[in-house]
Amino acid sequence: MRRVAILWLVCFALSSLSAASQDRSVTIVGEVTEGQTFRKSIGHGLDFVLMPSSWGDDITGWTLEVSPQGKPTDPECDDFLWVVTPPYHFQNIRYLDTSYGTTAQEAVRVSPREFNFVLNCVDFKTESKRVDLVIYGSDASEKEVDEARAKLGSSPLGKGRLWIMDSKITPGHDSGPAQDLGAIHWIKFKVEIEFPAAAPPHAKP
Repeated sequence: MRRVAILWLVCFALSSLSAASQDRSVTIVGEVTEGQTFRKSIGHGLDFVLMPSSWGDDITGWTLEVSPQGKPTDPECDDFLWVVTPPYHFQNIRYLDTSYGTTAQEAVRVSPREFNFVLNCVDFKTESKRVDLVIYGSDASEKEVDEARAKLGSSPLGKGRLWIMDSKITPGHDSGPAQDLGAIHWIKFKVEIEFPAAAPPHAKP
């Protein structure tokens, strides 16, 4: 009887660990067509989003985002990814598109794409202030900028990777007087998301 009880406790512990591990890790396989938005729940009150690029008619592709589900109570808290996924100027791994002179074939070739994200609006605002101080802190003291740089990205973070499994593009070229970056028409992809061990049950928008 005692052995049965011990075996039951071991099985229960293993199943609990497995459930906790599954709760921390999410895998998504999806596809999206040019001009469309892809949105999928990753748990903890968050969605993974591929948002059509808004750089102009000549730019095709998407921007990677992690957003709170539903309409956020604070409109500033609409993307938890950008504040902890540097660099903050020019080309960035978030841009799966033809911006900054990237050809369509170059854009889909970058795989996997690794990114971070905060888990709630409070941490978003904290990290956003740190980014502002580091990038635009001309009116701040040297001490404030140094502290912001040292603490940047120290909030609890989720991590993600996106693999491009297949794509349909019109190839382009990025040199010469008639520059043509091509177009990204469709992609099939896989995303793996991992939450920190101390992630809250639900993110607060």
